[in-house]
Amino acid sequence: MTREQIHTAINEGIPFEIKMADGAKYLVRERYQVAVGRTSVVLFDDKDLAHIPPLLTMTGITYLKRNGKR
Repeated sequence: MTREQIHTAINEGIPFEIKMADGAKYLVRERYQVAVGRTSVVLFDDKDLAHIPPLLTMTGITYLKRNGKR
């Protein structure tokens, strides 16, 4: 994944899920849940816990319906 791909997903305002190489998934319903750095991304889950995965291990983005479901 690239920074630009994640910025595009954020700016479109559609909920999305980030898929990781290890099978983990991070749900992003609101733009405040994600911040993009140079080599990593900070993601906040529903419990306000921060996750900081590296961009290199992100394998894709799946857009979700507006209600945050698939």
